[in-house]
Amino acid sequence: MPISWQERVIRTENFHKNLLRANIKHTIRDTARILRRSFGSICEDLLLASWIKTHPDVEKFPTMIKALVYVRNKKNEMRTR
Repeated sequence: MPISWQERVIRTENFHKNLLRANIKHTIRDTARILRRSFGSICEDLLLASWIKTHPDVEKFPTMIKALVYVRNKKNEMRTR
């Protein structure tokens, strides 16, 4: 059974942070290479994982795309204030 997008972003963040603890020079690109995913998809996972911690409503979105749209809109709102 596939994991939810919420679980995936949290796992990605934990994996990345563990690698970073082991090697301060570790980068998001390194994580992407290890997981055989794109740099952009890792960045999106890390963004959503951080927002889930500070804005619990983000976790309630049924799809990752809807959550990303919400987060990007909120970030744009914050910039324009």
